This record gives sequence, C-alpha cells and structure tokens, in this order.
Amino acid sequence: MLNSISVFSLSKSSGLVGVCFVVALIAAPKLLAHHGAVTNGVLYNTDEIIELEGEMTEVFWHNPHTRGRLRVVTDTGEEEIYEVELGPGPRSMEARYELTAEDFIGNVKVAGYPVRRREHHFGALNVMLPSGEEFVSGASDGLRWANESLVRQDDEFDPAQVAEERRTATSIFRSWRAGQGTWVEPEVDLSRDWLTDYGRELNEAYDILEDNIELAECRQGMPDATFDPVPMQIRDLGDRVEIESSEYNTTRTIYLDSSATPDPEFSATGFSTGRWVGDTLVVTTTHIDWPYWSEWGLPQSEQATVVETYAVSEGGNRLDFSVTVMDPVIYTRPFTLSRSKVWTPGLEITPYECVVDWEEG
Repeated sequence: MLNSISVFSLSKSSGLVGVCFVVALIAAPKLLAHHGAVTNGVLYNTDEIIELEGEMTEVFWHNPHTRGRLRVVTDTGEEEIYEVELGPGPRSMEARYELTAEDFIGNVKVAGYPVRRREHHFGALNVMLPSGEEFVSGASDGLRWANESLVRQDDEFDPAQVAEERRTATSIFRSWRAGQGTWVEPEVDLSRDWLTDYGRELNEAYDILEDNIELAECRQGMPDATFDPVPMQIRDLGDRVEIESSEYNTTRTIYLDSSATPDPEFSATGFSTGRWVGDTLVVTTTHIDWPYWSEWGLPQSEQATVVETYAVSEGGNRLDFSVTVMDPVIYTRPFTLSRSKVWTPGLEITPYECVVDWEEG
C-alpha cells in the first residue's frame, strides 16, 4: 500500500527531454510546501503559464500537497531540479483519480506557474504523465496536450454510514464539504487600504517561509481554520458544539452553556462561545494566539474577535456560514468572509498525516 510510502524515487539516469522554458525566480533559502492555490497571485507568478519537460525522479506522497522533483536540461545542456507542486493530497489522488506515486515517475510535461519567492519551485496546472494520460488540476482551464483527461471518480462512501447520517442528521450537525462560496473583501482587495499603519507594516514584513506557522508546524489557527474549503463535521455534544476540519484534523469546541464554560485561555483556534438565534448558530471567538492567517499573510493581534454564523438551508443540503473579523489594532474596520458547503452523508474525517518537507518525510 502506498499509504506507508513517504517518497517514491527513481535512480535511473535515462536521457532527459529538453526544457521548453526556464524561468529565473527570486531565490529563497528553505524548502517547504507551498500550500496555497496555484492561481494565488501572491504566491505564484500567474502572468503567464510556463511549460517544463523532463524526468520526474521523486514524488513526495504526503499531505498537504503531493510534490515531485523534476530534472530538466536547459538549451545550454545544464541540469536543473524543479520542485513541482502536483495538486491535492495523496488520498484525493488515489480515490478521485486512481493515481499512485509511481504514475508520476518518468518523463513528463508540466504546465503551470512559478513560485514568486523560491527559485525552481513550480505549481502545476496540467501534468502529462509517462503513460500519455493528462492530469488536469481543478485550477486548470482544461486539457493542454492530450485528447482526454483522467476521469475524476466520484467519492464512494459506506452505504450504512450514509443511511445512518441521513436518519440522524439535524440542523447544522452533519458532514460538509466545499461548495460554492463568495470571497468578500479584504481578500480580493490587495490595496490593503483597510489595514492600520501597524497592520500594513506587519503585512509588508510577512515572509511566507519564516512566518507561516501552518507550513512550518502542520497546524492551523483561527479564522483560517473556519473558512478553508475543506471537508468538516459539526457535532452536537449537548452543552457544546464540536467542529472538526479535515485539514490538520483541527478540532474546535464552542461552549453553549455558560455554567459549564471553562475560563478562557489563548490558543491557535482561540476560545469560542455560541448561542442560537433562531436556527442560526452565532459563535464568538476571542483569545486567538495566531499571528498571521491566510495565504496573504494577514496579521492578527490578541485583541481580535471573530464572529461566525452557521445556518443550514431548507432541506438541509447546504451550510451557509460567514466569518466577521474585528481587530482594532490591525484593521480600520470589520470585514466579512462568506462561504457555503454541501451536505455529504457518509463522509469521514480521516487522519491528515501532514509532513512538512522531504527530509522529514
């Protein structure tokens, strides 16, 4: 089983196909997972799609993203090694596309965007596999070389678990996964006019390599833990609500009964209390010990307050939720992010098993 394989490599020294185009990037000192959408213009240079061609010699088969090492030869005959972010985690690759680490080993083509701050790091939109099949990521516009792409398989769930969740699900207490959502400012407002002078200073000093705890330690803080588009389960524990996200298996507790609520303590996900307003759960979170959140390096102070709302649609098939951030130290005004997720009966939250870098893997 590939579940136990960390890095799959090939030591052969076969001939290499010439590189189509090589981009010089700003050098960076460390090797870490990029962990951000390939279309994120803050992390990747999305001005032009670049093609590379060469030999994939190793594959890193771990969350948060599968990666490969691509050996290419330039027009001058020099060898260069690129680290290529291939796409989703290994379980998604296996279940949705029936791909394994071995399927990427050999001569391949990749098309995508270079990482802005790391030399020879690359995010793939399309991968032409040694088999002649083309893997097309969710961020790609479609096929680039082949006539057909790998067919994404529907997730298969245990019928008994599906039936049980359909029988017992009430209100927001179900299994959810990413649906259609809407990003509201400030994420799309790169002018950063809504930051205070101090907030802008911190944001400009943000270093994706040095300051991103999520990358360095495989854990996540608020409010990023809420609005990430990953599967989650919401559980009713009587005097409290528990929300578990599939990414890093982050679990939050929302206290509903003031008489059973412990004293607040600072943590990455903060201290959360909730109340019902009709059929909507309103959650207030304080005591957040998480200095930066989101791929954009948005700063956060200990005075931050996050207010969330969770409401299920009529029929129970969609969860609509919002996150409102208030932080007078960092932001000149509150702002709200909104998303939705769809009910997925039978979905299980499995161990995430995150590994940061090749050496650890």
